[in-house]
Order: sequence, then C-alpha cells, then structure tokens
Amino acid sequence: MTEFYGSHGKSSPGDDRYRPRRRKPGYGAVAVVFQDGEFLVIRRSAFVRAPNLLCFTGGTIESGETPQQAIVREMREELNVESTARELIWQSTTQWGTRLEWLVVDLAPGATPVPNPREVAECMWIHPSRLLVHPDLLGSVPDFFVAWANGEFTLPPAAGQPAEDWKHFREH
Repeated sequence: MTEFYGSHGKSSPGDDRYRPRRRKPGYGAVAVVFQDGEFLVIRRSAFVRAPNLLCFTGGTIESGETPQQAIVREMREELNVESTARELIWQSTTQWGTRLEWLVVDLAPGATPVPNPREVAECMWIHPSRLLVHPDLLGSVPDFFVAWANGEFTLPPAAGQPAEDWKHFREH
C-alpha cells in the first residue's frame, strides 16, 4: 500500500518549471531506501530544480564530504530523519553530466519521514511497477531500475526482485 506524506502542486511537461536549469556538471548522492518491496520516493517541492518530479532523496555532495556523509545530511534536510548509509551500490551520470553515487540507506529505527516543504512536497512508499509508469518521474529513476534489472548491482531481499520487463523500460 502506498503511503503519502505532505501535499504537492502539479506541473506539466509544457511548463517551463519542468525543465532543469542549465548548469555545470555536479556530483550528487542518492538514497535507495526500501521495505517490503516498496521504495521511499519524494516529490520535489516547487522551490527546487526539477520541481514537482518524483525521485529518490538526494542532493549535492559538498566539498569535503563523502557520498555517505552527504546522503545522511540530505535525508535529515529533506525528510527530517536520521539514517545510516549502508553501501554504495551504483554510479551513474545524468544526461546533464551530473555524476550520481547511489547508496542503500537505512532509516533509524522507528523513524517516520516528514517532508521539509522548502525541498520536498511529499514522500511515499511505492512499488517500482507503479512508480515507473508515473508521468512526473525524474529521468534517473528509470535508469536505476533498468540497471538493477540488468544485474549491474544487487539489492537485499527487502527490496523485492526486479521485473524482467524493466530491462527494456526505455524502449517502451
């Protein structure tokens, strides 16, 4: 069952806010948080780059930070939760040249995500099959599930299993 926290506005593909601003390539960390086959996903607020899109929690790795330190900070800033970065599982580069470090992250026991409205409109637990068909999806999210389905990395059993048809998701 999908749980929603917070509220959000909508944007459409023709909306100028839908397009990322041009900037020099960056370096970011992405939190992969899961339980019972569902992943923790946020809807970005209207006040940040790529507003109102669904994605995993994450952000810029600041100078002097490790990816693990950055993602723990981002979890605190975006969702007001304590967490532990468990393992770096994958690296990717977005179409805009941003290098991403994808980390399995555990929430602190009993932690409930509470969106920081300046950065996150809402958060939810959602199964990948429902997430991948959502119209407001940030492009790096399908890339992650395609890579998982193609065996580029593995996830613990609590994440579930990738579907065979995700291997060719971008071809649909």
